[in-house]
Amino acid sequence: MYDLTSIGDIKLDVFIDLGKDAEVMCDINKKDCVMQIKYGEKIPVDSAVAMMAGSAPNVAIGVRRMGGSTTVVSVLGNDNTAILALEVLKSEGISTDYISISKGTKSSFAAVLNFKGESTILAVHEPHAYTLPENIKTDWTFISELGPKYKELFEDLALIAKGGAKVGINPGAIQLEELDDTLFDLIRSCSLLIVNLDEARMLCKCPTSDPKILARTLQELGPKTVIITDGKNGSYGTDDGRVFHAPAFPDGERVEATGAGDAFSTGVLSALIANEDLATAMMWGSVNASSVIKYVGPQEGLLTQQQINNLLKARPEYQVTTI
Repeated sequence: MYDLTSIGDIKLDVFIDLGKDAEVMCDINKKDCVMQIKYGEKIPVDSAVAMMAGSAPNVAIGVRRMGGSTTVVSVLGNDNTAILALEVLKSEGISTDYISISKGTKSSFAAVLNFKGESTILAVHEPHAYTLPENIKTDWTFISELGPKYKELFEDLALIAKGGAKVGINPGAIQLEELDDTLFDLIRSCSLLIVNLDEARMLCKCPTSDPKILARTLQELGPKTVIITDGKNGSYGTDDGRVFHAPAFPDGERVEATGAGDAFSTGVLSALIANEDLATAMMWGSVNASSVIKYVGPQEGLLTQQQINNLLKARPEYQVTTI
């Protein structure tokens, strides 16, 4: 019996630190920003680091470090990314029984451009077909970023969710772009929906940016618990009509933001697995995210449950409020 089964693409991520060789231009409200680099030139960068990543392995590794038993369902190409992924996951004590290699294909890939602590991600999700393993015994199933062949899997996940299985979802870019009926059917029956503020507006087709309204509107779509993340403004969550706000945890320098969302999901899921309430789950997520952004990449800063509790004890003023 696993505490968590994490489903999604495993990628090779190359983290590129642009140093000072870019500039950011925003509108007057500083909401819509674009990053500019010189066109048609060879640009020296401060560093480039490659590592195995992807929301599915990031969350599985994070929950494992917090004491949970985890496995990953994923499809990889027949390449070096697959070799690296299997090696890293096994070293973290994570089951790889449900990872398959698709011969004649490539693994997914992303280039992560880091500039002033924020990340712009250029991702290629290979069109691997996913199926839900039969007879897998798990407390939670969590679905994250996937390529274009996701609809049959979503149908299967919606069926088990309607049957009482605990399914969480953090939709990927392709799913949010297509807004297919299978996505909404899964959301309607899931136990946990985690999205950022812009994604929340896309899902409910709401003009407002008020997280309280967005959280309640998303819950009307059917999920038991809704959490909306909003970067430096923290997160907002509801599971019973009340809307909680967890500020961003104040803990150090922001080096690189990739993986913050996965680290947040990790903290939330680990707390729910431990039967903690929503406010505590959001606190665990915020602390975990604050640690990951101090490092390049999504895994180095992932914390243990004891480390999270120690940090919360050291900051008794940090509290979740009802808004």
